[in-house]
Amino acid sequence: MKIELRNVSRSFGDVQALADVSLEVREGETLGLVGPNGSGKTTLLKILVGLIPPTSGEIAVNGRVPAPAEWPRLRTRIGYMPERVSFYDNLSAAEVLSFYADLKGVSGERVGPMLDRVGLKAARDRRVGGYSKGMRQRLNLAQALLADPDLLVLDEPTSGLDPVAIREFYDFLSGIRRERAVSVVHSSHILAEIEGRIDRAAILKDGRLKAAGSLEELRSSLNIPLRLILSLRGTAGDLGAALAAEGAYDLVAGNGTIEASVSAGNKMRVMSVLMHRESEIRDLTIREPSLEEVFFGVD
Repeated sequence: MKIELRNVSRSFGDVQALADVSLEVREGETLGLVGPNGSGKTTLLKILVGLIPPTSGEIAVNGRVPAPAEWPRLRTRIGYMPERVSFYDNLSAAEVLSFYADLKGVSGERVGPMLDRVGLKAARDRRVGGYSKGMRQRLNLAQALLADPDLLVLDEPTSGLDPVAIREFYDFLSGIRRERAVSVVHSSHILAEIEGRIDRAAILKDGRLKAAGSLEELRSSLNIPLRLILSLRGTAGDLGAALAAEGAYDLVAGNGTIEASVSAGNKMRVMSVLMHRESEIRDLTIREPSLEEVFFGVD
């Protein structure tokens, strides 16, 4: 499913939560929606899944703007995993998921296999009130996946989970993506956690979309430098000066090492120097700017 926000704004009284946001979620991609708490991420997600309308602007699905009467059907093709969900604590997981099956209009026969799929088969008849945070998140994900959605929207899905549960969550999500070309929108403020797990990032600050693209595209557009770390076979000699002549800066020469920053525009020139003098170099590490560095580089 391809979905687009076109010049979308949303206000709550005098508070503007989103301002003129245009954003595309491409078919089969994982889009990371990143920003600090209060930046408008959850509001944007609720608009994406049709829970709240925009104050202005429009939403297009697969290239066309649906009529209001079409949204109930479209919502069945979207799985939404909110950051916080309230289950009836006195119900079992099987009963909770059966409720969602009725709500989504899917067969109750999917309940058992889905609980098995998210690792809750052994606990299917236990009351949800006795579940751990990780188990509740698995149940939350199960309800989002129950109707085999074309678009999966995840709002801070690993919030409050321990490292083991986080890894299990992402392993499971990777398995889902290998099985079918589902589009995923993944909201998070933990940038290091999602950096290697998304195809593109959309950076939201104060309700405004500041930048969107692949990490490489964002690095290039913002001209954030990479860092070279050289381990030398001998002393630095004039290698540092040769690198500086081609645009390297912030050079730090140590005992058999050189570190330097290089802008995207000068990267190939600096690499050419290193290739011509490779006999002097024992090892080379290139540290690309992280998603966090990109985030803080956006005004």
